[in-house]
Amino acid sequence: MLNIAMWNVRGLNKRDHQLALKDMVSEYRLHFLAWDENLIDVHILSMREQFIHYCVTNRVDDEPVFITVTYGASEVIAHLSLWTTLETLVEQYTNIPWLVGGDFNAVRDLNEVCGISGDIRMAMDEFNTDIQEARLMSLPMQGEWYTWHNCSTSTRSLWKRLDRFLINDRWLAKFPMSFYHSLTPRTSDHSPLVIHGDTQQQHGGMFRFDNYLALSSDFIPSMQNIWQHKMVGVLMQHKMVGVPMFAVTRKMKALKLIFRTLKRNKGDLTLNVHLAKGFLDEAQNLVSSDRQNELYLCLEHCCRIVYAKAAKLEQIMLQQRAKMQWMKDGDQCSKVFFRKIAQRRVTSRILQINDENGTTHTEQGEVALEFLAYYQNLLGGTRRRVPMDIRYLRLWARHIITDEEAAHLLLPFSPDDVKQAVFDIAEDNAPGPDDFSSGFFKAAWLVVRSYKGGVGIFCCGETSSTPKKSHTLALATTTTADDEGGAPADEEEKDGDRRRPKT
Repeated sequence: MLNIAMWNVRGLNKRDHQLALKDMVSEYRLHFLAWDENLIDVHILSMREQFIHYCVTNRVDDEPVFITVTYGASEVIAHLSLWTTLETLVEQYTNIPWLVGGDFNAVRDLNEVCGISGDIRMAMDEFNTDIQEARLMSLPMQGEWYTWHNCSTSTRSLWKRLDRFLINDRWLAKFPMSFYHSLTPRTSDHSPLVIHGDTQQQHGGMFRFDNYLALSSDFIPSMQNIWQHKMVGVLMQHKMVGVPMFAVTRKMKALKLIFRTLKRNKGDLTLNVHLAKGFLDEAQNLVSSDRQNELYLCLEHCCRIVYAKAAKLEQIMLQQRAKMQWMKDGDQCSKVFFRKIAQRRVTSRILQINDENGTTHTEQGEVALEFLAYYQNLLGGTRRRVPMDIRYLRLWARHIITDEEAAHLLLPFSPDDVKQAVFDIAEDNAPGPDDFSSGFFKAAWLVVRSYKGGVGIFCCGETSSTPKKSHTLALATTTTADDEGGAPADEEEKDGDRRRPKT
């Protein structure tokens, strides 16, 4: 990836500015002010008062990227021409990586202003609206939050975040781990912004159950093999014994390996859709050449079924990952799904964190350790052992439960309570922290409910059947017998040599 930096600096002829720029070019290995024509081609496509738009092509892979450098006017009314240009450009470069950055002379939120400022809410709303209409998103950043200072030493000192980078979906797809670093202002009133490429170490993703796996013909047999101790080989060399919840946890862990394999066998669902569509097109071309050929008609019918199934699996996957509950079944808005997924990935990345002493950590290992230390201290520190006087809580409590309500809350949960809680949760949401979705439990309920040693499901989340002021927290176990596998006798029926749960 190209090393790119942007800096709004006045008077580049000044010696201190030149030295600061020279140091920055050397430190971050920038090749922008004077580029090697053997490596990249730069072509200016458009130039206006508030922006320069150009194309940069890397000669190694011959893939272009578009970059727009902005310098927003100080008058709010003059921003209209810049926003209009961005909305026009987005229609031309939807399939090419696009980076927009520089001094916008506008902020997106009130927390991007520190100090006394005028009423900026109208300009702020207009800026956010235009970014949304241009289908751009913020590039993740680390470093200085405020990028501009009025250099005042009086009480009217003002800090704002005026400089930023925005990207489109294609940029994120090509450079998924890119981010920019906001440096100290040095000799200017604006902070330099330096983009870093895919330098972060990518770790293996955490487990997530994809609901489309429940439609596989191997789903229920895999569940039964694990749940009823019929799995042989590396995974299950011995029976899982112990308290019911321990056995359930071990079974769920073993299932993760099974479902990872099923997911790999499914391949790239988006690619499968394109392949199925290609086969359908070829089959329909054959039908067009000989409309009375029964073999061609059967082939076209099978290709229709395969294409519809592939499209359905892709939709389930995209809808679950994008967490867009409003998208109706049958809507094939793949771009909307992919954009929502990209936005979630951008917003979920944490590039820096401040500890309790105010020290900023930017290394990913240090960020993870700081989160771990915080929650260890929060949940297991000495402050948790100090008894709390209920009298101090009464001032903040909206409602204090009665003895009758307390007794009702302490009633033991039954398996039916657990089932109702799980089935009330949307299929794309996970009832617990292990990322097995509610759709998994609904599809596998006939198997997991028949666990002889106990049914243990941890549910934490608001359900539609419970009051909004309360949350469901269920841990239900039935201890009818030891963990010998299989299902209770009253819920099984024989089918030849096989035993299966009643349906």
